[in-house]
Amino acid sequence: MGGGVKLKKSAAVAVTLVAALGMTMLSAGSASAATSGDGYLASGEMGFFYLKGQGGPVFDPDINIPNFSLFVYTRQPQTSVNDNTLSYWNRSSRTWYVYTDSFRGGVRGSIPAGHKGDASANFANKISSAYNFNGT
Repeated sequence: MGGGVKLKKSAAVAVTLVAALGMTMLSAGSASAATSGDGYLASGEMGFFYLKGQGGPVFDPDINIPNFSLFVYTRQPQTSVNDNTLSYWNRSSRTWYVYTDSFRGGVRGSIPAGHKGDASANFANKISSAYNFNGT
């Protein structure tokens, strides 16, 4: 009977190990869902939308972007982000500053944390760079 007890303990350890590995894999999957630049706006990111009302594809950086002309919308790769933004949603905890020219040139505007809306006439389809000035 001693061999049967050892076998049951081994099976229990194996089941526990598999369950622990499964939870680790689920956790890793959840973390990757909030990746900057993946075309899905997550908490902590700034979202620049192609259409009004936060519609269409989204450009979702969490770092300073000095030149939007280097980026395309992930979900619409033939479309440059530069001068193609009609709305925004700041899901980060920082104020973002947007500019109508690359490298902080042109007209400057600010988007406070949590704010969303349509771009004004000064910024509609004119945003070319964005900064949050928090070291990134």
